[in-house]
Amino acid sequence: MQRYVLRLGGLLVLPVLLGLTMPGCGAMGNSLPADVTVTLPDGTTETVTLGAGVDSLADTVWDFSYVAGNAQGMPFVRIRFGPEGALEAFEDNRIAGEIFGATILFDGVQHETTQPGLQYAAATYGAETSDAMGFTFQGHLKAFAAGIEVASAVATATAEFDPQDPDVVYGEFDFTAELSSLAASFVTIPEEELSQSFSFMGQRVVDE
Repeated sequence: MQRYVLRLGGLLVLPVLLGLTMPGCGAMGNSLPADVTVTLPDGTTETVTLGAGVDSLADTVWDFSYVAGNAQGMPFVRIRFGPEGALEAFEDNRIAGEIFGATILFDGVQHETTQPGLQYAAATYGAETSDAMGFTFQGHLKAFAAGIEVASAVATATAEFDPQDPDVVYGEFDFTAELSSLAASFVTIPEEELSQSFSFMGQRVVDE
């Protein structure tokens, strides 16, 4: 598979997936990894299992926004965490929203996308630093057409709590994707789009 990046903020580079029914990299169920190794904000690494969460984020909701310099920019996703701190869903999603829709569920189960004939499955893997002041979440997404995996993506958020305000985090967000060789044959992507990462601010949603 060739490595490409999905442009954020509603500019999409996956329209070639629509209606694909020929083999790409092969069908292997959801093919989501059982565990991954993540790098925490303090530089340590930890191998975490599918669905692992962060205790300090249990039963919370956060709005993530772009940060340019010292200025907070446009929100790009609302993130909901479950009772054990696992990342359950992207809501108000603007990450490849034309494909995945406004909500992405990270439950390891295949769901329909907004495009006929295209499904996705997603799961997350989270860990926190020993002092609970920082965390990393990695989300894996797979896209399928007619049961064949045609694309995969990895979203990683690494952040630290503001020491003056536990309802605020600052960090880095990265979202990359791989398309099957068949899909890639229909797409030409400018060099500047081959990597995409940016700083973000997360704000806890206190009243919903």
